[in-house]
This record gives sequence, structure tokens and C-alpha cells, in this order.
Amino acid sequence: MNNGKNSVKIKVYDKKYDRILYKSIDELVPELVAAQVNIDFELEAIKAQTIIVRTGLVKKAKIFGGKGYNHHKEADICLQDYCDNWIPREKLKDKWKEDFEQNWQKLLRAQEETKYLIITFKNKVIDPKFHLTCGGATENSENVDGSKVIYLRRVLCRYCIESPHWKNVKEVTLDELEEKLGVRFNKSSSINRTNVQGIIEEIERDEEGRVKRIKVGDKVIKGTDFCNSLGLDSTRFGFKPVALRFETRGKGHGLGLCQYGANEMAVEGKIAEEILKYYYTGIDIKKYEKPDIDRPMFNRSIVIDPGHGGTENVGVIGKEGLKEKDLTLKIALELKEFLEDLGSKVVLTREADEYLSLKGRAKMANEVRPNYFISIHMNSFKNTNISGIEIYHYRGDKDGEVLANFLIESMSKGLESVNRGVKTADFYLLKNVTTSALHIEIAYLTNPEEERKFMDYEYIKRVAESIADGITKYYKYQI
Repeated sequence: MNNGKNSVKIKVYDKKYDRILYKSIDELVPELVAAQVNIDFELEAIKAQTIIVRTGLVKKAKIFGGKGYNHHKEADICLQDYCDNWIPREKLKDKWKEDFEQNWQKLLRAQEETKYLIITFKNKVIDPKFHLTCGGATENSENVDGSKVIYLRRVLCRYCIESPHWKNVKEVTLDELEEKLGVRFNKSSSINRTNVQGIIEEIERDEEGRVKRIKVGDKVIKGTDFCNSLGLDSTRFGFKPVALRFETRGKGHGLGLCQYGANEMAVEGKIAEEILKYYYTGIDIKKYEKPDIDRPMFNRSIVIDPGHGGTENVGVIGKEGLKEKDLTLKIALELKEFLEDLGSKVVLTREADEYLSLKGRAKMANEVRPNYFISIHMNSFKNTNISGIEIYHYRGDKDGEVLANFLIESMSKGLESVNRGVKTADFYLLKNVTTSALHIEIAYLTNPEEERKFMDYEYIKRVAESIADGITKYYKYQI
């Protein structure tokens, strides 16, 4: 539980001036909420939106293990990307005028009464989708973006029926359809056009093309009567549609919280947490932990993969008989302790001398979905004088590359070993683990001097500590 007085600051990219600003979460939340919800809504509905906004910020921020802003590697978010979904406090004064103080205090109360609260699913921060009006039911995520998200399940919603967005009508001309969809319609003469199914059908013409009879809806009418009723100049006529009228129900993608539904639930006496748990399936509302620079790994997860294992996959064997499979496991077990002391959640692909296929290792990692996957190995070469550390990442994995550089610098200094560089590779695990993955070649077991170092268990601890130190420096850099 975070009882600190100071709000966490995150890095915001200011696209207009091409700079990074540090803004507190508490500073950002009211401004974002103000732009995303009707200020006249009930307080509990605004509190629900406040929790959603805070959840979104924590989800993105690197200090909480998020991926940050895709288009600027140093930033957590870019406010310009919110477009109409962010209004700075000064502009809210212009918008609300004499109502500013009353509205602003409402936002601050919503923030204070939901202090530090975020939405989680199985102890992970969710991506809190929301929309204006669902129109009777929200939607399953796979029907919108193709991926199944357990907490974004379809729920029935009678609450938004009074929303101004419950039903809407928009007319689109055929010319607009052609332009916006990149299509082309048949340009034949309207005189020769015949049926519009269910509206105008069964047109009977004479040899000159004049309409003798025409079925309109459920009634057959003489051509002359039809012309007289509509004031047409001649029975030699045809028709063509020039516009389509679309009737819609609801507004938005339909995922997650329905804002107008949430407000009606608040009118009926539901509190913010009840509202959120109705629209997001199986979630919990918890207080986020304030990042601690002394425990920068808090709430991060890492999968450590001790390379090789079992009689089937021994790996490199040194001249003195040391086996790669044994050394990688010893290093991984020590590394696990170091990282857990720093607050990380650590999973080992194996904890004993056993065989595990590459496919099995990748499957385990992808089920955990860690922040990073690190596979530990010992190197070999026919020239026994070759020594040093190499680290590999998959091409295009920018986050992995940054971590790899922190690791190799820490390891080469801490172990007084040769830095052989960070490189790209197409190793199976680097390609098939879906999170950032690294392959560390710690030393050349074919080098007698390097092999002898590993006969001292204190050196194995130094190796693990140097890796943990590199990871720590990486995450402190993120903070």
C-alpha cells in the first residue's frame, strides 16, 4: 500500500516543443478526466473514470514496468496523442468560466477519494478501455481488435438508454461512399434502373419504356397514378438512390466501461468500484505501490533460463570437467535470490538438472509474460585463448538492446572480463519468446583460466550479482 505524500512523476513528451516534461500522476489525472467525461455526471461515475485514467497512466509508465510511449523511447506518454482527451487546467478555466472552481473541486474530490486506486486483473494492471454509450451491451474484445482479453467481456447494459448517443442517424451520399471507401458504382442511366428490393419492385413497362404498373411496398399501382401522386412529368421514368441513411445505436468501440451507463448506475446508488466491476469482468481495485529507487525491480517479472540440462543436453564441457548445464543452473539460482531481494518476481525455466526443450522453455515464458526473458549460457571456441562476455538480442528488440548494454557493462567491470559486445541473433528463444529476450554467453568454458574461476563458488555469486547489478542500473535509469 502506498501511503506516501508525494505523487509519482512520469515522463511526458511535449511534441510541440520537442521536450520531456516531468508531471505527477496527481497533476495529470484531473486534467485527463475533465476531457474524457461529462463534468455534470454523478460523482461516483467521475470517480470510476478517475480510476480508469490513473490505471492507464500506470499501465504505460516505465517505472511501473510499462512500455512507455512508442514514438519517443524516453517518454511514458505523449499528451498530444490524447488530442481532445486532454485539456490543461488553464484551458479548463476558459471552457468552464464561472463554473470552473466548482467543477475543478469535483475533480479533485474524485481524485482524493480514489487515491492511488487502479484496476488489476490477476495482479496485473489492465488496459482500461471505455466508450460513451454501448447501446444495450458492451462487446467482447476479440470482436473489435481480434484478441481475447478476459476482463473485456460482453455485458448487458440497460443503463445507457437515456443517453443522447443511444440512437443516431447519419446520411451519406453515394458520392461520399465512393470517395471514402474507394469504390465505384454502376453509372448506367436511371431511366433503365428497376428494383429497390422491399421498396420499389416488379416494374412493368410498355415497348416505349413507359411504366404501366409498379409495386411499391405491398401495393401494385398504375404508372399514371404513381406519376400523378408524386407529381412526376412522365411515366417514362426510372430512379436511383443518391444517399443512404444509417441508423446507429450507441457510440464508441463498445469495449469496457460504458460512460453513460456508469452515470446511470451512479444515479441508482452504485459506487465507483461496483460500476467498474460490472463493466470489467473479474477485476480487482487495488492501490498501486509507489516505485522505490532502492527496490527498482518491484512488481517486475523476469524469467531466467539456465541453458541446457539433463543427460540429453549437457552443453560445453571444460578441460577440468566443468559442465555448462551445471554452471548455468548455479548462476540462475543465485541470480533469482538477488532479483527477489530487489522486489522482482522471478521464474526459472528449470530448477534442477533436467532436460527441457526449447519449445517448452518458450511456452513457459510466454505463459508468464515477463518484462524480460534472460537465457544464461557458457561459450566455447577452438582457440582456447578466446575469453569474454557476449550478449545477444533479437533484431528490432530495442528494449532488449538497451538492457543488454547495461548488463555487459556491469558484467565486464564487475568480473574484470573482456566485453565482446552486444549483438543480434536469430536464436530460437530470441525469436519465439514474445517479450524482450536476451541470450548471455557469460564466459568461454574452453578457456582454462576462465574455467578455473568457476571452480570457486564465490565467483559464481559474483557473476549473478553483476547481472543483477546491470538490471538494477537499467531500471534506475528508467526511473
